[in-house]
Amino acid sequence: MSKVSRKTTDPKIVDQKTVNANATNPRWIALQVLLRVIEHGRSLDDVFRSDWFLSLPAEKRDLALCREITFGLCRWYFALSAVLTQRLQKPLRARDRDIEIVLLIGLYQILIMQTGAHAAVNETVKLALAQKKKWASGLVNAVLRAVLRENLALDASADAQAYPRWMREKIQTDWVGQSEAILRAGNRRPPLTLRVDTREIDVEKQLGELNASGIEARGHGEVDGAILLDSACDVAELPGFDEGRISVQDAAAQLAAQLLDCEPGARVLDACAAPGGKTIHLLQRYPEIELDALDSSASRLDRLRQNLERIGHSAQILVGDAAVTDDWYQGRQYDAILVDVPCSASGVVRRHPDIKLLRRESDIMPLRAQQAKILDALWPVLKPGGRMLYSTCSIFKEENKIQVAEFLQRHPDAVEISLQAAWGESRPHGRQILPGSSNMDGFYYALLTRLDES
Repeated sequence: MSKVSRKTTDPKIVDQKTVNANATNPRWIALQVLLRVIEHGRSLDDVFRSDWFLSLPAEKRDLALCREITFGLCRWYFALSAVLTQRLQKPLRARDRDIEIVLLIGLYQILIMQTGAHAAVNETVKLALAQKKKWASGLVNAVLRAVLRENLALDASADAQAYPRWMREKIQTDWVGQSEAILRAGNRRPPLTLRVDTREIDVEKQLGELNASGIEARGHGEVDGAILLDSACDVAELPGFDEGRISVQDAAAQLAAQLLDCEPGARVLDACAAPGGKTIHLLQRYPEIELDALDSSASRLDRLRQNLERIGHSAQILVGDAAVTDDWYQGRQYDAILVDVPCSASGVVRRHPDIKLLRRESDIMPLRAQQAKILDALWPVLKPGGRMLYSTCSIFKEENKIQVAEFLQRHPDAVEISLQAAWGESRPHGRQILPGSSNMDGFYYALLTRLDES
């Protein structure tokens, strides 16, 4: 039941007549989104930015309910699947994955959203009927009513059960004594975190504008320029967003620009830059730098260009693989390099719960190899005396402190600069922020400098 497949093509899920009849139904839309994630390996962000989703005629409140169901079900998929498995006489067939998801949507409404019994059952039965599988309506009705009769509630073990087994065990191995808190934090809803361009407006003034607009906001406390909103909203409607004064960025990610500490006129590379949150922050914090933004994805770089236009800054955009410098490097070494490498994203599951469904244990070793290859390739393009900031949104030690330790062994001219800070935990190499710590996502940073051998 909990095995998630991965296909290579987008689903042709239903005929156009069915689409037209259900295109404003938030539960039906959620089902189609979840099929694209669970069956076809697409991220929630990718689906929500797709032409299909953006063309839906549903109202904002219906799309908000769709997001609640899709994000929430990804967050609790494995725990809810265990509940469902115990209540089925036999597993559903692979071709009936849609009915499995329908049942999970019903369980999510009952056990997590605490939707009224009548609405939860009736709307979920209608959802099964919309899939043109009449036999499924009786099954859905029976399972959901049985759960209601049992007065079932998820117990304390659900936080651990809400992860795929391999991820749960890896966290428990890496963080003995802290794993329970990490697993729990990864299942909690994150705040919406904003970053203020403090060169344009101070935090207190921005807070005043938000509060005057009826938006409850407060300063982060530990990260300068960070603001927390407890309730989600349309960020495009926030005062200062269109002008580039505020951007959406987790507080942990905001530390990157501060740690790189660029001098005026410095030549800076943001490797693996798209979609550009850290690029934008670097330019706003250090407007006099010369910045190259590199990424292998041309489509993701389009989003970076849009963000640059919004804030009114410019950068040289390079399309290329950070690990293959011959394809893009122009021969001038950099004073500073931000290396925010591709990683397991195990530190941001509270914000991107679909990671639990999309990431595989078999992905970790290739990611480790890619990270090492990127670090080794970029090291020669850093000037002697320059600074390289290695960053991941992972909490797995092999992607973080172990990766840096192995890099230092391979490069005798590399020296680590100790990071002294109130945030995170000091590791043998670098600092680790664990999910939920000071209302931040899980992040890792290590700062390196290159010796001048002359």
